[in-house]
Amino acid sequence: MKRTISVLGSAAVSVDPDMARTTCGVHVTGPNAHDVLRRSNDALHAVVEAVVEAGVVRSDLRTSGPQLYPAEHGYTGSNDLSIVVRDLASLGAVIDTMVAAGGPNVTMHGVTFAIADPTAHLPHLRRSAMDAAHEIATVLAQAGGAAVGEVLRIEESSGVPAPMGVARMSEARFSRSTPIEPGEQQLRVDVNVVYRLVDPA
Repeated sequence: MKRTISVLGSAAVSVDPDMARTTCGVHVTGPNAHDVLRRSNDALHAVVEAVVEAGVVRSDLRTSGPQLYPAEHGYTGSNDLSIVVRDLASLGAVIDTMVAAGGPNVTMHGVTFAIADPTAHLPHLRRSAMDAAHEIATVLAQAGGAAVGEVLRIEESSGVPAPMGVARMSEARFSRSTPIEPGEQQLRVDVNVVYRLVDPA
């Protein structure tokens, strides 16, 4: 009978986020559909030009909309803009610029933080997870009067938690930049490893 042991090895590392995504928009109401659409478009154009001037590249901008639909007293129009900021030190200033350019109709849906290239950390985490699995298997095998032999199967799972963190709007009408605290995100690798058990040497 083939003797085997299956163990789970894990490794994790906390990494500082190096990019952020914020979504803003403009929300306009009025009695005339054409006028509402025009004002919504003009406001979003102003936001786009302002954040580009603040240093955001156009390839990191994505629009969603426009939307136009009847309301109780006329029409409502909206446009949304997703902005990727790769220099976190400038994020607060970008938010302030975005809100100032959007005017009284601007909306904001918070900020999420992320790691641009989490795969760069995976090789080290995989090795650490395999080392952890082998250490656990060795202890269990010795306790059972056996030794760890060859690896028969490896199953891996890895990933990054859902982006977390929300920027808070300054209460001082932007006398200071919007406060940003990106925190940390945890990268984790789990490996389920099946070893053959052999007689101890």
